[in-house]
Amino acid sequence: MPTPYAPPTWHFVPSHLDAGATDQLEPLFDELDRRNLLDAGAVETWLRDESELLARISAEQARRYVRMTQRTDDDEAKRAYLAMEETVMPVVKRRSDALDKKFLASPATGMLDPKRFDVVVRRRRTQSALFRAENVELQRQEAELQTRQQAILGGITVEFDSKTLTLQQLGPYYESQDRSVREGAFRKALAARAARWPDLEEIFEALVRLRTTIARNAGFTTYTPYRFQELGRYDYTEATCLRFHDAIAEAVVPAVRAADRARAGKLGLPRLRPWDMDVDPSGRPPLRPFSTQQELIALCRRLFERVDPRFAAEFDALVHRDLLDLMSRKGKAPGGYQYQLEDERMPFIFVNGVGVHGDVQTLLHEGGHAFHSLACRHHDLLAFRDYPIEMAETASMSMELLGLEHLDAIYSPDDSRRSRRKHLEGILRTLCWIASIDAFQHWVYGRPSHTREERRVAWLDIRRRFGGDVDWSGLDDALAMQWIGQTHLFNHPFYYVEYGIAQVGALQVWSRYRRDPVAAVEAYRRALALGGTRPLPELFAAAGVEFDLSPAMLHALVADLAAQISA
Repeated sequence: MPTPYAPPTWHFVPSHLDAGATDQLEPLFDELDRRNLLDAGAVETWLRDESELLARISAEQARRYVRMTQRTDDDEAKRAYLAMEETVMPVVKRRSDALDKKFLASPATGMLDPKRFDVVVRRRRTQSALFRAENVELQRQEAELQTRQQAILGGITVEFDSKTLTLQQLGPYYESQDRSVREGAFRKALAARAARWPDLEEIFEALVRLRTTIARNAGFTTYTPYRFQELGRYDYTEATCLRFHDAIAEAVVPAVRAADRARAGKLGLPRLRPWDMDVDPSGRPPLRPFSTQQELIALCRRLFERVDPRFAAEFDALVHRDLLDLMSRKGKAPGGYQYQLEDERMPFIFVNGVGVHGDVQTLLHEGGHAFHSLACRHHDLLAFRDYPIEMAETASMSMELLGLEHLDAIYSPDDSRRSRRKHLEGILRTLCWIASIDAFQHWVYGRPSHTREERRVAWLDIRRRFGGDVDWSGLDDALAMQWIGQTHLFNHPFYYVEYGIAQVGALQVWSRYRRDPVAAVEAYRRALALGGTRPLPELFAAAGVEFDLSPAMLHALVADLAAQISA
């Protein structure tokens, strides 16, 4: 079928540009650097043309990253990605810094409409203040280490149930009613991961050293405040995050521990063990809603259709363009993501499906990201399509919850209720994990010279504060190294508290949707369409929710979750 999403018209960049060739990029940067910025109109045209160039570079970087994560065992894909990071991006970063300085130094920049451009100016001031030429090489080394970590995780397989399986493909066994099967799968996965812990710890420590040096080169004592500025966290601080941790400890942790004790009681166990978290506590067989990518697509399309037919039509556009890679396989990097292909202004979705209901929720999540990208593709400036991470995750987590309200479109009433309840309980546990990972990063980068033993002790202290009521006896090393499975720590430092902030927003969107679905969806879509044109609190307000991380808000949301879980 024809797609309504036509590629953008190129005004400045040649349509045939090879964005992976610096000899083709340099003349375009030269032209932008030479141009006179005499008035507001000239600046706006300059910004549009610069956005075209950066969009094409971003798309090339995205496609190489996608190919590398699809096949971490493909040496050519890895070389192509590293060539982009090691050869092209250092040039782009240096030339972009020069353009930042040109933009900020021009008197005509002050003539721009502040209602439209205040976010852009603020962001470019931050970028210019942080840039140091000597950090370009360190950031190249950082990308190389991250690629090594992806290759290690993507290459792990285990022999289980007479099959060779990826770690993701072990997932269905954790839902088995046979406890020995669950434990066997857990221990197989643990042994496979533990064999790579030394390599991963070495990579992580190298990353911490690099990042600390990058921050110090830019005039910071530690990496944390540098990274907060780099991430554009203008609307909250390190202290805000620490208070958010306190709110989660106060409002959410008790609810999780109570839920764990209730689960143990239903399973007839004195306490839960780590392999008892995914099995149905009422003894029902696990859900296996799909076995192929096409079946997963069909399930989620029905859910998108029920939320709003416009979402189903937008999802169809991705299917039509083959912009989905949804099933786990050997050599594929773990996890899931949505990556924008800026030359087409279309999103690509990457998931590791294995046939369980959690994969349905993951595709709803990544679908929310995709709808966000599509909602703001009309903005010509790349900066306006570059929305805050916290709002991006609000879009995705909201879609998970909106889709959750329509599981009866794909399941029986009983299966719909149990899936809904499991997901809502999972939100509580996820908030505690978010607090754990964020607190860990604050500790790590606040003490960059720490030892491995000190790091393990710190993690155990954090999990004692935020963990559930689960018995890890005999698995001391596994608990102490639990953090190492969180790939964000390697590839997206400090990108994790955003999930908690977004969950606060998403739970409010969901609450409003249950009262007035039409109004909630319209506000959600309006907020997404703003892209990155407004500060984060204004984007939350446009969605009809409050930017509030207080204990009072957390208590209210936990109470609502508890009521919905027991309904």
